[in-house]
Amino acid sequence: MKMKKIILSLFMLVSFTAFSQSSLSVQPDSHYYSVPGETCTAHFDVTNTSDKDVSVIVTKYQSPEDTIMSTFCWGITCYGPDTDVSPNAVVIPAGESFDGFSGYLKDMPEESAFVINYCFALENDSLDKVCTDVTFTSIEDLSVHELSVNYEVYPNPVKDVLHIDYNTSTPAEFSIYDMLGNRVYDDVLTSSMSLNLSSFEPGIYFYTLRVQGKEKEVQKLVITH
Repeated sequence: MKMKKIILSLFMLVSFTAFSQSSLSVQPDSHYYSVPGETCTAHFDVTNTSDKDVSVIVTKYQSPEDTIMSTFCWGITCYGPDTDVSPNAVVIPAGESFDGFSGYLKDMPEESAFVINYCFALENDSLDKVCTDVTFTSIEDLSVHELSVNYEVYPNPVKDVLHIDYNTSTPAEFSIYDMLGNRVYDDVLTSSMSLNLSSFEPGIYFYTLRVQGKEKEVQKLVITH
């Protein structure tokens, strides 16, 4: 039931993204980790998917209940905790990615996790935007570094054969779910493999990777024939 709720939530997100047709895209990690007392840093690219240069600003949304200090940098300018909207825009050329965004949470408390929402929008069109929740945590069980997982799933979209490069000594459970949250494939990864999906109906699926009983992430998979 939990997985079905996750899949349905992702379906709503995918549907919203599909209809929004933003000129921008982002792909942050599932979470960002730091030891307690240190600064937790999130860094990811912002991509201009359009065929025109765009001028982009950043808006930060933080729960008023969170007392932790959050700051961010956009381009060459870094802003203090009281700044929620970057007054300076950054131009991203057509079809290119920009690596000049970083979010920071200072003095992470022990065993804590905070979610900050960042929206990247065109300076002259606030409706053309992409938003993402970013999780900052000091909980070791959520740490990507602790799991030390090195893998890649490609191509996506996939026509018939899906390749999974898995270069980690710890076995992982790889599962594929349909849009209703039904598990349609399940296997244990101990090395790289190729999976024939020619018998699957075309459409949107989701795959998960579990290592040591912990779910690392849920990602969309598009199957075409």
